[in-house]
Amino acid sequence: MESRGLRKFLIALVMAPLAAFAFNSEDWLAKREILSREAERLQAAYTSCVARLDEPAGDVVLPFERYPDGSVKASVTAKKAQVFLDTGMIWGADVVVAQFTTNGVEDARVEADACVIDRVTKSGWVQGHAKAVYLGNEVEGDGIYFSFSEEFVTIYSNTRIRVKDQKFDTKMIIGDGGKATRRDAEITAMRTDYDRTDGVVFFEGAVKVSDSEYALGADRLYAFLDGTNSLKRIVADGSVTVTNGTRSGSCPRASYVKALGRVTMYADSESPAMLVDGGHRRSEIEGRKISFWLDSEQVEVEGSTITIEGGVSDGMEGFIRQAVD
Repeated sequence: MESRGLRKFLIALVMAPLAAFAFNSEDWLAKREILSREAERLQAAYTSCVARLDEPAGDVVLPFERYPDGSVKASVTAKKAQVFLDTGMIWGADVVVAQFTTNGVEDARVEADACVIDRVTKSGWVQGHAKAVYLGNEVEGDGIYFSFSEEFVTIYSNTRIRVKDQKFDTKMIIGDGGKATRRDAEITAMRTDYDRTDGVVFFEGAVKVSDSEYALGADRLYAFLDGTNSLKRIVADGSVTVTNGTRSGSCPRASYVKALGRVTMYADSESPAMLVDGGHRRSEIEGRKISFWLDSEQVEVEGSTITIEGGVSDGMEGFIRQAVD
């Protein structure tokens, strides 16, 4: 993954209890399906290559992609490797795929148990476990499809993303007083798709985002990036939950729009959007739609129900700014 955009995405993601209306681009989902079939082809190619192995060479270094001036852009290093000239495939075990800047400095690397690379399509399949490392940030998982030409990566199971020692603005909508701290964060999911061309990161299946203070859960989570890989919007869908100490929020869907600094939580026909302060004086806000502005304590609630036990608690006092019937 492009780590600069990923870092910005992760920081914003942990900052806000987000998630929202499902991403409904038929074109993008169709593209994802086509590339899933390409992943199946490469997975089958991996099995075929393994069946044809004949005394693989040891300690192999192969340039995989070059810049227009001929310098190496990406290379494959493997303890064992074999090139299949008839199919254009490269098989390798104990593999390191490195990407370099134009002046030859390594700026990213992927370490894999084993993989096959199609030199014609500039795509590949990682069998088993793989880990990518960039500036202390780590992405890992099992069963990975990657395409240099499409700028698309899919991790098919056990996705785990770690962001090291990042600065998080803890003045959240269910926040803790506004102090800035530095701490690690982690995202886990069953499957992750990263489409650099269209600027979409999609987490699917038991999505969890956590650090030492906050936890977010959802069935699906999308991050939308602009042309510079900066975060534009985050959308989560399905059983969205967020917790911070005694405070928690839940809703079926939610969204965060960076340009507006706004988080919106949505109800559906079966479940409301809800914020709860579970302190010594329990307070609740419930509504069809709850909107927050991250740079202020303003909250708007449509179709609101507000419950306060024993008066307004300190934690909820900042919540209740405006209610809309």
